[in-house]
Amino acid sequence: MNQGSVSELRRRVLNVPAWIVSGTGLVLAGLSLWYLIVIRAYYLGGSGFQLSPATVLELIEISLLGGFSIVLIYAGYWLASSQFERQRLWWAGLWTLIGMTGIIAIVVLFNSLQMLQGERLSEPSFIQTMLLAAGGGAIAGLLIGISTVRETVEAERAKRQRDTLLFINELLRHNVLNGMQIIKGNTELLEAHVDGAGEQYLETTQDRSDSIVELIQNVRVLADSVSRETSLHPVSLDGVVRSVVDGARDAYPDAEFDVAVPEDVRVRGDDLLEAVVENLVSNAVVHNDSDTPRVAVSATVDSSGRVVLEVADNGPGIPEDRREQYFEPGEQDESSVGQGLGLYLVRTLVDCYDGDVRIEDNEPRGTALVVELAQAEPDRSA
Repeated sequence: MNQGSVSELRRRVLNVPAWIVSGTGLVLAGLSLWYLIVIRAYYLGGSGFQLSPATVLELIEISLLGGFSIVLIYAGYWLASSQFERQRLWWAGLWTLIGMTGIIAIVVLFNSLQMLQGERLSEPSFIQTMLLAAGGGAIAGLLIGISTVRETVEAERAKRQRDTLLFINELLRHNVLNGMQIIKGNTELLEAHVDGAGEQYLETTQDRSDSIVELIQNVRVLADSVSRETSLHPVSLDGVVRSVVDGARDAYPDAEFDVAVPEDVRVRGDDLLEAVVENLVSNAVVHNDSDTPRVAVSATVDSSGRVVLEVADNGPGIPEDRREQYFEPGEQDESSVGQGLGLYLVRTLVDCYDGDVRIEDNEPRGTALVVELAQAEPDRSA
């Protein structure tokens, strides 16, 4: 037997909470046998076995006693074999004892009240009731204990995941993104020093740098959306759209933009709503094959009170049978740099806002991305 097997065996043997659970089952099994062999045999005496409703009920109760014992014994073995830390398993052991003693106390109090009222309780019935109460209470306490352990473990695991995502977010922002900005700046400085033969390589480097920066920004937004608790509040859709479009006009001077969003429309969202609009607007320009890309951003309120945001372009359009694929993370190969992540990010965030997003045709040519969001009342506290 190797050292690992010895350590595992020792961990199981010394697992006190697991022994408490199994021990409870063993004690219950022993008392049940004592009840069947001694008490029932003494009180029944030589009377023959008669199949009656009372006898059937008693057989069911005896089966329950055996079932409770088996479940508790196996539960102790399962706990000893589980990967939970021993300190956490104390919740299972303690709740098993609390459940058992609590139910027994309730049964004793109830029987005492019956006796004070002059009702007579036979000794076999009293003992059987106590054993059933002990078994049922122990099972109930065990389930509560295991549930508590699992909830605690899941909560800590979720916290570790959030902390990891926050660390990745900060790493991307401070290290990777800053490094890529330096690379982009240096490639722009090299434009004046590169001859015709090197212009193609420089252009490829610039395009790839832009793609990597966009990917990093999208990954940061995804990590931020997952790592923090969603706290929705009224957001001015007009303000978000105009801020994004103003930036797009500077980034894409050859494109034309038209905005038709009412000033008083507010939606339920957060500060990441800007990333949704930014991805929709940039996709409408980047994937546009027209000589002059045209992007129209509009918003209306439908009959149900939902805000419908539409970003339409005059690009090549998207076939209907492929539209759903655009909301999934794009298949990556050695030459790709995160393409296809933008609309996946859009759907992820819109889902957090209890909204919906879909792709439609834009007449006479192009694509329209339609986002439905919940309308919000103006924030009167501001």
